[in-house]
Amino acid sequence: MSNNSVVIRAFMHHEFSKVLMIKFSDDPVHSIVRKTDAVLLYNTESKLIGVNLLNTPFSYHGYIRPDDPLRNYIEKRLSLLDLDIEIDQNSYFVSGRILKTSLHPDSDHLNVCSVDIGEKTVNIVSSAKNVKENMVVAVALPKAVLPDGTLITESKVAGIASHGMMCSLSEITGGKKPVKGLIELPKGTVCGSVLDIAGLGETLC
Repeated sequence: MSNNSVVIRAFMHHEFSKVLMIKFSDDPVHSIVRKTDAVLLYNTESKLIGVNLLNTPFSYHGYIRPDDPLRNYIEKRLSLLDLDIEIDQNSYFVSGRILKTSLHPDSDHLNVCSVDIGEKTVNIVSSAKNVKENMVVAVALPKAVLPDGTLITESKVAGIASHGMMCSLSEITGGKKPVKGLIELPKGTVCGSVLDIAGLGETLC
């Protein structure tokens, strides 16, 4: 993967027919540059954070999980705009085992979990009621994109660093299956295994 590889999120809205909105970042838009068939979006530091591609041959509403044809189409359009961007195709959804849980020092409804994701152990803050030690769970690492288009990042939750998110069925199905509580994977699942969340959601539904 090249240094120019980026995670993208693609959206369309039924009120903006044929406009494919590509987000590289959630930074606020500070300025735009109009092209013949595109609009380039920049943040306050003049960094490209998104592109609106006009006259696209698609008709969707909401977040679109890019398959190979859509990724190829987007990369071709970006290349025609002289933008050297390679789309990051990694999943960033893996299995992990909760090694230890402790109550968040500043919250009685949050747990700080030490989670083995294979190559390393990370801390993840969770509000799930069913969290427990030795539970094997689906983990969305930083750069993972949920089915509703939410980008997972490293963040602080009530002051404690959280390196990803442990997922519920609701989260991996984009709310189609509103089941609360962490998904518990089979005990024999190898920590760090890459997960196909679309297939996992279908199996568990």
